[in-house]
Amino acid sequence: MRRSPDQIIRLVAISLGGLAALFAAVELANTVTSETPSVPPVTDEPLQAELSRCRTLTPEELETDTTCRAAWAEQRRRFLGLPGDDPEKE
Repeated sequence: MRRSPDQIIRLVAISLGGLAALFAAVELANTVTSETPSVPPVTDEPLQAELSRCRTLTPEELETDTTCRAAWAEQRRRFLGLPGDDPEKE
């Protein structure tokens, strides 16, 4: 029972396609994250704790929350290395 070259090429192509689909399914299964929300890390720094709280707010709540706006401004100031308003800390 001899097969023609066209049949062999077709069989190899189907096998490679199936193998690629199998690898894709395995990779997808490995990258799916759990549905449980992540717990923010416990920190002793008040700014980081406040930023963690601010990350849980909705955009509508953030518009009126002046504490979060101040915390983000301070984080931005620290990140960019801008001078602070408090002369005691410099």
